[in-house]
Amino acid sequence: MKLWKFAAIGLILCGATLPLLIFKATPSSRAPPPPLPPPHRRASSSSSPSSLSTPSNSSSSSETGVRQRRVRSAESGNSLITEFMEMFQSFTAGELKQVIGTLLERKARRDAQQSKRTKRAKKPSKHCSLRDVEVMVSQLGLGYVSDETIVFHYCSGTCIADRRFYDLTLEHMKRQRLLKKNQRKNARHSPCCRPIAYEKDISFLDNLSRYYTIPELSAQACGCV
Repeated sequence: MKLWKFAAIGLILCGATLPLLIFKATPSSRAPPPPLPPPHRRASSSSSPSSLSTPSNSSSSSETGVRQRRVRSAESGNSLITEFMEMFQSFTAGELKQVIGTLLERKARRDAQQSKRTKRAKKPSKHCSLRDVEVMVSQLGLGYVSDETIVFHYCSGTCIADRRFYDLTLEHMKRQRLLKKNQRKNARHSPCCRPIAYEKDISFLDNLSRYYTIPELSAQACGCV
């Protein structure tokens, strides 16, 4: 209960400070430079003291205008702050709690997406190599019913670094639609991680004590083919 109250106070303070920062950053609040004095002229005998004192009067009037503009802009900034304060104070406790919960939920989503992108960027792609997994013969999908366990070796990884000019040319032709639709679908422009050698034949007994041998089941070496 205390957590969302503190968050509500922080949200009100941020809302009150933001218009002031925007008001200071806008060029309209800055006072324009005073006008340059007119070029000096030779004083004639007919010139009166009142005419000589004209530049000083104009400069004083310009300074007065600058001060007035500053006062008006400050008053407008205070009115914006007052409006924001009144808006936030008009919220009830339930509405304020709902707004804060929505903001926290959006921030959590953005943080989760950012962490996922960072993990994907840091995770390097593994090159084609030999892997292994321990399975039962019944899990091979070949129709044998046996509870015996074997170590199945397989190939996994990327082969992007092993692409040749053939692969680059074929990829370009597919993008330019130089091949027909069925030809583009069946043509592979990247080598595949496949076994280049197999282990010896694997023999086992099924649950009825019948003996079987499976050739070229487990990989011994992998390569990009």
